Amino acid sequence: MQNILARNKRLKLLLTPLILFGIIAIAMVLSVIFKYRTIEEISQMPFERVFFGIGETLVLVFFYNYVIRKLNVKYPWAQNWLIRSLIDFIVALFFPVLMITAFNLAFNFGWLQNHGPDDKYKIMMYIMPLMISALLMVVVEMIVATEERNKLEIKLANLEKEQIKSKYAALKEQLDHHFLFNNLSVLSSLIYESTEKADRFIQDFASIYRYVLSINKQDLVSVNEELEFIETYLNLYKFRFEDGFSFKVNICENCYYYLIPPLTLQVIVENVFKHNVVSKKHPLTLEIIYSNQTLLISNTLQAKNSTEDSTQTGQQNLIEKFKLLNCDSPTFEERGGNYIVQIPLIKPSDD
Repeated sequence: MQNILARNKRLKLLLTPLILFGIIAIAMVLSVIFKYRTIEEISQMPFERVFFGIGETLVLVFFYNYVIRKLNVKYPWAQNWLIRSLIDFIVALFFPVLMITAFNLAFNFGWLQNHGPDDKYKIMMYIMPLMISALLMVVVEMIVATEERNKLEIKLANLEKEQIKSKYAALKEQLDHHFLFNNLSVLSSLIYESTEKADRFIQDFASIYRYVLSINKQDLVSVNEELEFIETYLNLYKFRFEDGFSFKVNICENCYYYLIPPLTLQVIVENVFKHNVVSKKHPLTLEIIYSNQTLLISNTLQAKNSTEDSTQTGQQNLIEKFKLLNCDSPTFEERGGNYIVQIPLIKPSDD
């Protein structure tokens, strides 16, 4: 990967002088088309200077790339913009002056043909190098700035992704521990009622907790898996409350392939029993149905008379869980004497 990035960086730098001389070539063609210059005038231009200019531009591009990257470390724009501007100006001026001096010496010693002091020659010899040097400095600055910004964005994106993973893992761990604590509390109460019930509860609970452990590292599970788990989980409550509780799961097989965060239904069911009265005198009913790519979990609303305010931790955990997975959040509402939770399902392709 690093080799590919380095190669792409060199290709960008090589492309800069090619674009520059492509623009010059197009300008010459247009000057002939619009009769600003003739072909004869263009043919008399010092083309050896142009060819030397290509080599000079390549050297400048890689030289400026090296210098700018070093300056970005020692004199970054955000901290020393005035000093940095002055250094850039000196660097952009120094190299062309050095090259012009070298060409003048070459002309004086007869190593290159001297075209005399005509204006066209002066433009090609003195003015163009300075303009090209300044242009290349700006272009390379833009290339380096863009690369560094892209690297920073990738780094921030990776950091955010790792933070989300860490936060989500911590949230799943919190739910797992909460699940274990509550069911051990149920087991504790059953022991005093009947050892036979407690033994059967332990066997069923062991089966349920195997599921909890198996999905510990999964962000999503199939609706079918989650429903099989929650039916067993509801059977435990049915086993405990007997005629005081009834439930119905009305789900078509077509929705089994959808995905859902694990233990979502368990959190909802847990809240149902936490906040509602369950007794033979006031039986609690719960229904899970599928509707329009969502699961609707509805229960009769018969709130406990409690002086403690609900912290709504379960709801907030669920909302946070879906948010971290970048999914639509669940909704919670009271309607017609029922409390209804709507859980959006996720298509496998969205995972």
